[in-house]
Amino acid sequence: MTHEEFPNMTFRRTNITSTPFDNPHIRNILDRVVNFANYEKKGRVLMCDPFARESFTNYLQGCITNDLNPAFNTNYNLEFKDFAYKMKELEHRFDVVFFDPPYSLRQLKDQYDGIGKDLKLWQTHNMWGEGKDVLAQLVKPGGVVVSLGWTTSGFGRKRGFTKKAIHVFEQVAREDRYALFVTVEQKTQLTLDSFSEEE
Repeated sequence: MTHEEFPNMTFRRTNITSTPFDNPHIRNILDRVVNFANYEKKGRVLMCDPFARESFTNYLQGCITNDLNPAFNTNYNLEFKDFAYKMKELEHRFDVVFFDPPYSLRQLKDQYDGIGKDLKLWQTHNMWGEGKDVLAQLVKPGGVVVSLGWTTSGFGRKRGFTKKAIHVFEQVAREDRYALFVTVEQKTQLTLDSFSEEE
């Protein structure tokens, strides 16, 4: 068995809100990824966050942000698929991608209905597949994608990514709530230390 088949895993019980990037343990992982990218590229890093909302990524040097809701102060206000194609049109190549979409059809519907958009049939069948396909092509070899959600699927091997770390966050005092997974993947590179939380 290779390291690729056994990504580094951590587990923590914590308070998860609707803005998981604000959680200090999750933010620690994100900061470690950004620091790694900046170290490797000597500060010349391009990142993107397609579902930024009010995230810290809106103020992160070298990060292009997007959110469907025009109320948020992001660079773009496009649907994810359209944002991915826009990035391709502009020939951007990313070192880091933050991927924190709505985790369920209910969350997706709430996001769309809340700003007066209809939920299209394709969105219910393949929520993010086409956009992921496009965005995956724009990640540089050695680039990192950090995905948040209720699964560890991330961008996946078929798109050229290898899981490096999986962090499991269980909601404190709420056994009825889904655990949140933070999956760190890298695109075709052999020398990347796993991103473990520092105790």
